[in-house]
Parts: sequence; C-alpha cells; structure tokens
Amino acid sequence: MSKAYVSLGSNKGNCLENIQEAVIQIQKKIGVLTDLSSIYITPAWGFEGPDFLNACIGISTECEPLKVLEKLLDIEQAMGRVRSDEPNYQSRPIDLDLLFYEDQIISTPALTLPHPRIELRNFILYPLNEINPELMHPILQKTISDLLSATPDKSKPKKLPISDWSPPLFEANKILIFEGNIGVGKTSLAQKIAKQYQVPFLQENFRENPYLEKFYTNPQHYALALENHFMEDRFRQFHIFISDKITKNGGVADHSLFRSLIFAQINLSKSDFDTFKKHYLALSKAFSFPQKVIYLHHKIDQLQDNIKSRGRPYEKNIASTYLEKIERGYQLFFKKETEIVHGFIDLSDLDFISDQLAYQRLLLRIKAF
Repeated sequence: MSKAYVSLGSNKGNCLENIQEAVIQIQKKIGVLTDLSSIYITPAWGFEGPDFLNACIGISTECEPLKVLEKLLDIEQAMGRVRSDEPNYQSRPIDLDLLFYEDQIISTPALTLPHPRIELRNFILYPLNEINPELMHPILQKTISDLLSATPDKSKPKKLPISDWSPPLFEANKILIFEGNIGVGKTSLAQKIAKQYQVPFLQENFRENPYLEKFYTNPQHYALALENHFMEDRFRQFHIFISDKITKNGGVADHSLFRSLIFAQINLSKSDFDTFKKHYLALSKAFSFPQKVIYLHHKIDQLQDNIKSRGRPYEKNIASTYLEKIERGYQLFFKKETEIVHGFIDLSDLDFISDQLAYQRLLLRIKAF
C-alpha cells in the first residue's frame, strides 16, 4: 500500500455535500481514508468567483499514481465536473487534485508530481499542514510547515467546525450494526452515533444474563445456558426494538443476532452447537430486517487494555487466547456467511472518543460501505 494526498474543492452547488461525496467515492474506488483535515472556506484562486470549500485527505492505496489520477477524474466527471481546455479557471462542483504520492517526482504530459504550485496556495497549505506539517516536498526539500510560513499567498482560509464533515448515515428502517471482539468499542461508538444523529439505540443486554459471571469461572459447565439465554434475549430485544423504536430515520445497535452463532461455536461442544444452530435458524426464518454491518477490529493487546479499563471484575481473567479465538470466529463466519455483507474498519489509528477528526474519519468510512 502507498500513501497519497489529495486536495478537494467545491464552489458550485451544495459544496459541503460535494466534498463529502467525493471523499466517499475516493474510498470506494481508490483507497482507505487515513488522514482528514478540517474543511476551510477559501477565496477563489486565480479568478473571480464564489468562495470555495477546501480540504485535504490522505489515503492508503494499491493504485499506481496515474491510475489514482484517472480515478479522481472519473469521480469528478460523475459528479458533474466538466473540464475545459480554456486556460481560465472556472467555478466547479468538485475539484480533485493528486498532490503527493509517496515521495515520487513525476513529470509527464498526463501527470506532474508533486502537484505544481502547492507552495503558492494557502487553500492547499492550510489543510495539508493540519494533517501532516512535516510532510516533505521532494523537489523543494521543505516541509509543508516551512512552505506555509514562507508562502506569498496572503489569504486566510477560515476553518469550519469539524462536525461539518458528518455525512448522513442512516436509511429508512435500516439498522446500523456494530460488531467485533470483546472490548473493541462497539457500545461507545454506537452510543456516540445515536446521540449525534438522534436515532434509537439498542444496547446488548448482557448484565441481565444470570450465567455470564458464572461462565467466566466455569465455562464448560455454564456455556450452553449462557449462549441459549443470550440468543433468546437478543431475538426478543431486536423484535421489540424494530416493532416499537425504529423510525424512518433508522437505528443503531452494538451487537447483531449472528453474534450468538460466533460465540456459541467457540464455547460449545460440537453436538451442543449443532442443536443450538438449529434453534437459531428456526428463530431467524421468521425474523429478518434490513441492516448494515460494520465489523470493528483492534489488536489483541489493545482489547485487553480496554477490558481492563472498564473494570468489570468477571472479565479480568479473559485470556488473549480466548480473544484470538473470537477474532478467528468472526473471520470464519464472514467467510462462510457470504449473504451478510459487512464493512471492516481497523480502529488501531482511530481514537474516536478523544480525537474528533478521527471520529469524522470513522463516520466517512462507515458511509463508504
């Protein structure tokens, strides 16, 4: 995977929606969003026109530089950008420029890298300095921070609130479901999103399971009772949630129904699991609903830190080997159950609790699935 930086601009139409949509399409067609600046209001550069909204992003991509450029142009065209051969600049619904690709220097009729005149344009330098001030310009041999301090551009881009990045996430009657290992942050994220978007939230009812603490002290004896209780309670809770809580704005949950299958296969004997699965499938046949599943991933050591931080006494002895089994269980499940389409997000570099730009990156990545 290679690192690339892209600038985004819009001064025609619904500029905020245009910027958001461009980021979503870049993720779908080019690579993973790794860096996100704030959105800035900047004056039109090189011509008289309405102010622009500008931002910069970093992406991780398998595409070569020219292919990245081709895909950016395709996105522009699909969003209504008509490039003109005339030398004068014009207002446009979207403007996407490949600024850097690793430290490559390219000069061809089709592509110039780094992008020309970066050092003269505050609408690029301000957002790029926000996400990577130490990024080195491979020709000028100066950092973005140095270029910003020396630029002749006297314009002062105005930074908008970080929350302006938040895209619409929910579809009518569809549940956004977060899944993942113990301690990955499903509940924290689901609660945060439910509060921001003002949608109903379904939290796993684990505290009401009378076998949970007993399971951690004697797993073999209590596993079947634990999993049966979880399964039946999850189906009951989802029935109530969909019947009484879900509105046209949708809803969010910190667990799925199929979570029961994954944990049961890990914790039960083969014969018990076979019986358990028949019961699960019988309940499932009479109950279906539209859902969007996002699988959250963290490294095992981070999961253990998170589990320790939340301080549940019965979880203090959860072994890394058990967490590894759960991780493999999800991988096998998604590999076999191809009808359950899901998105995968690695939270290793996304502190969505304390870093608001990381949270916005996460929302944009969720939207891209």
